[in-house]
Amino acid sequence: LARTYRFVIAADEAYQLLSFEKVESKPLFYYDDPADPRVLSIGTFSKLIGPGIKVGWVQAHPQLLKPLTSVGWIDSGNNPVIFSSCNLVHFLESGALAAHIEHVSKDLGERCALLCKKLREVGLEPRQPKGGYFVFVQSKGKM
Repeated sequence: LARTYRFVIAADEAYQLLSFEKVESKPLFYYDDPADPRVLSIGTFSKLIGPGIKVGWVQAHPQLLKPLTSVGWIDSGNNPVIFSSCNLVHFLESGALAAHIEHVSKDLGERCALLCKKLREVGLEPRQPKGGYFVFVQSKGKM
């Protein structure tokens, strides 16, 4: 559709790394056509580490990234995320982020299983998610 109607997909993939299953999931950008790129995969550390970390990333073909690199407040050195980015470097390079994501994903998976169980006990129909922070619930006409 993006190619046919000539639009760019901004894929909000903030929760992609928070999987409850041991499966490798690649951002949508990896499936984009380099000859006609249409996908910006957008991630954030605020969902992985904590809400105060206002640092994220965009993965895309260089052709789609080029306009972002010419935005003055991103390129000026006065961007407020520079300090946070510098603090994240050691966390990333040390491998602590991977261990943190594994721990958080396991914990979220356990909490999710308990939540879904309790929702079923009160007559609701949760959709069992495979990751992230949200559970979609259907009522059986009781609400």
